[in-house]
Parts: sequence; C-alpha cells; structure tokens
Amino acid sequence: MTGRAGLIAAMTVVVLSAFYGVLLLITTSLISAGILTTGFGDNAATVFVLSVLAVAFIVVAVVVGSTTISSAFTLVTASRVREIALRRLLGASAEQERRRIARQGAVMGAAGAAAGAALAVLAGFGMLAIGRGADGEGLLAEAGPIDVLYPLAIVPAVAVAATTAIAAWRGSRGVLAAQPVLALGAAATHESGASGDERVRITAPSVILLSAGALLLAVTGVLGALTPLAVLVGLLGGVLLVIGVIMSIGGILPHLFRLITRLLPRSGSGGAARRSLAQTPVRAARASLGVVLSTAVVAMFAIGTAIFEASIIDKYYGTGDEAEVAEILTGILAVVGALVSVIALISAIGLTTTVALTTRLRAREIATGRVLGQSRRDAVRAILVETAVVCTSAAVAGLLLGAALGWVGAQSVLASALDGGIVPLVIPPALVVGLLVATIALGLVASASPARFVLADSPARAFARA
Repeated sequence: MTGRAGLIAAMTVVVLSAFYGVLLLITTSLISAGILTTGFGDNAATVFVLSVLAVAFIVVAVVVGSTTISSAFTLVTASRVREIALRRLLGASAEQERRRIARQGAVMGAAGAAAGAALAVLAGFGMLAIGRGADGEGLLAEAGPIDVLYPLAIVPAVAVAATTAIAAWRGSRGVLAAQPVLALGAAATHESGASGDERVRITAPSVILLSAGALLLAVTGVLGALTPLAVLVGLLGGVLLVIGVIMSIGGILPHLFRLITRLLPRSGSGGAARRSLAQTPVRAARASLGVVLSTAVVAMFAIGTAIFEASIIDKYYGTGDEAEVAEILTGILAVVGALVSVIALISAIGLTTTVALTTRLRAREIATGRVLGQSRRDAVRAILVETAVVCTSAAVAGLLLGAALGWVGAQSVLASALDGGIVPLVIPPALVVGLLVATIALGLVASASPARFVLADSPARAFARA
C-alpha cells in the first residue's frame, strides 16, 4: 500500500469513525425516546440507566475512533518520510513540513468528520421512519426529529476531527526533528521499523491504571446486584482499564506472541516468523493496538447484547409484559446488530491498513533476508505466518477484554432487577469463531499485495529501493 492509498484508507476510517460515533448517540437518543413511552419509562432507574449509557457510548465512540485513526495516520505518515526528507533537502524547514502535515490532517479530519456526521444524521432519520412503522405504532412512534438531532452527538465528530489533526502532527515528529541529510537515514530506519525501544515491559503508571480499572470493575460486579448506579463505577473502571491497555500494549501482546509461536517450527518460514517477532515484538504489538480495541468493542456489544437478551427473556417469560418486551427487544437487537456491523467495518479497514502499511514499511528488513539467501516463497510464507500470529494474538486479547467489559456492563445495568442478582456469561461460539477467522483472513489478504511489491525485484535492487 502506497502513501496515497494509505491516505485514502485513513480518510475512509475518519468518515466511518465519525459516522459510527454520531449514529451511536443518535440511536441511544431514539431508543431512549421509544422506551420512555412504554410502561418501562415510568421507572426512574430506566431513565437514569439510559442517560448513563449515552455517556458510556460517547466514551466508546471517542476511544475507538481516536485509536483507529491515530494508528492509521501514524502509519501513513511513516510511509511518506522519505518524501518528506527529500523536500527538506530541497530547502523546506522542519517547521514548514510539520505545519503542512498538520494542515492536511486538520482538513482531512474536519471534512471526514463532517461527512460522517451528515451520513449518520441521514441514517438516523431513516431509522426513525422504520422505527415508527407503516401504521405509526412502532417502538419509535413518539420519537421525532429532535431526537435525531441530538446535541451531544456532535462530540464524537469533534473528537475524530481533533484526533486526526493530532495524529498527523505527532506522526511527523521523529523524522522532522533531524537535519535534512540525517532525515534520509531516519526515513530508512523508520521504514524498516528497526528503530525504537523493543524492551517488553509494563510501566508503573500502566500497572496502576490496569489495577485500578480491574478493581473498579470487580466492585461494579458486586454493586450491580444491589443498584443500577453501579454502572457509574463500571464506566470509570472501564475507561481506566482501556487506557491502561493502550499504554501497556507493548508489554502485554508480546507474551501472547510467544505462546502462539511456540506452536511453530524452529526452521523455515515458521522459524523466520518467530525470529522476526522475537526481534521486534513491541513494534508488532503497537501496530495491532487498533485491532485489539476494535475487536474488543465488537465482542463487548455482541456479548453484552446476548446477556441482555437471555436475562430479559428469562425475567419476563410467561408474564403480561412478555409481548411488549419482545417488541422492544427485537428493535434493540436490530439496532445493536447494525452498530456492530459498522464497528466491524471500521475494524476491518483499520486492520487492512495497518497490516498493509506495516508490511510495506518493512521493505528493507525483508530485502535483507533475501540478500542473505531467503527465497521469495520462504519470504512470503514468513510474512503470512507472522501476520497470522499477530492477528490471532490481537483477536484473542480483544475477545478477552470485550467479554470482561460486556459482562460487567450487563451486570451493572440488569443484575439488580433479576432474581439472584447475577447475569449469566453468554459468549456466542459464532462470535469467537467469526472474529478469529475474519481477523486472520483480513490480515493475510492485506499483507499479500505489499509483500508481492516488496518481493518483485531481485534481492540487491529490493534492498536499494527499500
């Protein structure tokens, strides 16, 4: 994938992230308006929980969009460092280049966020029309345009625009700090991925955040049996845990890499993949952060929805409210399914962009292996095996994180209304298999094209071009 193609992919991620975040909050607004007109709307706890969930969805939208865009744009900028270095040799100053990249990121962020928000509003009006039903008696019969034009829905769009500009600025920092002649060398190093701290470690601040988040989520699980107010504690715990995961990803995923690579042979393509991941585990872990978080969000929504469905059906089965609950549940499940599809699409684009650009940026490293005698076939196999290991590790980590957050979220909202005070942990087998297969398949497809590009020339020419 070239820098131009990477920019197109990054712009697509910006639009979809803004679309997802804005539509998520519009959907929350519409569902709240619909439920409040039913008999469940008379319950003060219902109103409170819906309000808190709206805030939680804002946090989810901002975190997912910000992480995915930051990862994509940083990789895109990395693929253009040689071009930037050449302009500096021709007289452009570091400050000029940084301003140019920042302006490009700001324009991309503003345009993409505006486009995504506009599409989300249109989708919201479509959802309103469908929800009202042909006879005007549907779940959203009492909802109106004001519920689609939800003021807080602009927050994710603004966050997406700001994140894109910040990612563009930060992504250019390393190479532009060097002198023009050194910038070419920095570009080569950056493209190969050879630079950087590859020590697998978790810093003290990360440990504190992870511990605090896990503790608050445990407390949420206990308090959820007593009151839906536990969702407030869970929201804080979830935010701290996710921030801790983001900060410590370079110290967590490499351990999964080691576990999975133990299944690989020590020679051939498997051995080459093992050595590559052993040499640059932190680089691979950071590159897959967006995949981990996107997979976690898909798993969180899917598992939380499955728990919600099982708990509600069990509670109202055989009661007078069964028909009304079934109608509400059908509408909510359809909407959540659509939202999961959108975040899955964002995850897919983020995954393919990350894998493709990472493979392209390793051109010198791959060319070095070929100069030392590695054949094209062995090089391709090593790239594919390494990609499969990284994608599998990211998917497993995302599933575990998503399952924990999904169960705690359902426990905090529903447990106090259930007999026994605890919700079941429901993990659909199709979700596990689907996420693993889809993540690995997308990763392999994304790595194929740049691998062919890198391996197209003779070893000496490929090394020189890298």
